[in-house]
Amino acid sequence: MIEGKLYDGVTAHPHDVRVSVGDSTLDLAQDGGWSDSVDATLLKRRDAPAGKLRLGRTDLPGWRLLLPAEAEPELAALLGRPERYGRWIDRIGLVPALIAGGVITATVVGIGYLAPHWIAPHVPMSWERNVGTAIVGDFGDLKCRDPKGQQALEALVEKVSPGATKGPDAIKIAALNVPIFNAAALPGGYIVVFKPAITETDPDALAGVLAHEIGHVRRRHVTEALIRELGIGALIRLFAGGVGANAEQIVSLSYTRDNEAQADADAIAALKRANISPKPTAALFSRLAKETGETRGFSAEFLQSHPLSGTRAGRFAASFDAKTHYQPALSQPEWDALAEICRDASHTR
Repeated sequence: MIEGKLYDGVTAHPHDVRVSVGDSTLDLAQDGGWSDSVDATLLKRRDAPAGKLRLGRTDLPGWRLLLPAEAEPELAALLGRPERYGRWIDRIGLVPALIAGGVITATVVGIGYLAPHWIAPHVPMSWERNVGTAIVGDFGDLKCRDPKGQQALEALVEKVSPGATKGPDAIKIAALNVPIFNAAALPGGYIVVFKPAITETDPDALAGVLAHEIGHVRRRHVTEALIRELGIGALIRLFAGGVGANAEQIVSLSYTRDNEAQADADAIAALKRANISPKPTAALFSRLAKETGETRGFSAEFLQSHPLSGTRAGRFAASFDAKTHYQPALSQPEWDALAEICRDASHTR
């Protein structure tokens, strides 16, 4: 028999009770003949002062039974083990719970990482094309419109990827009169090249940059990055027409290391097919990588969306074959025309 104090939740004063443990009940009794049996499933341990055991009832919020802590072993079979971390954790144990939590977390992260790769190929190209058209149009007068320069730029795309500017899934290339070094693949097969990427490099290096961007386009890395960075909901709103202020964000999309490695491999293969030396591209990437952290302008924007490293530049350098007689990516007249592609745009600014 255990002596305790009962607060019945009705009166403010405690009642002296005698407590005994049944098979599945806690039996209470008082002098004068009062008694009560409480089903064990209704009992719950509550916070208690040192040396005390406090029980409550889930069906009576104000009900409390205060017992000496020494009664704990006698009540253990009825109440079960005390909760330490939470019901399900206490049920399976802390270590198994941590393992289960780790597995769940890894699964969620893994799905979040892989889902964009699974979803991207199923996004209709027509949706992407509408978004890309809106983004390029959003740049307005910044778009360079010199016909001969545009023809030379498209010729460079054709050189690294024959037939790329033809057909329903054609690559749409545009130069922008923006004073930062950058090139970016956009939704729907669009690629934009900022003026310094033309005027501060050479045709062979620019061919490598464009081949890299074409790799992103062909492998649907653009949509994959959109899903990863903006989320499915934002992507749907974007495809529904909400481009506007998102243009700058889309231009600076970043890709995974695997995406970049795939685009690099595609670019190296494209340069090899076109018989264009990969050395200028390697030199350009090395130069840009060395300028990481310097003043924003020449390379900071390019590095933001195209993380560089000596290893990446080394891929292009390693593909150089000293026995091959490489051909220039463009003729001198074509390169001269391309260098002047933003001449009309500069007059309108």
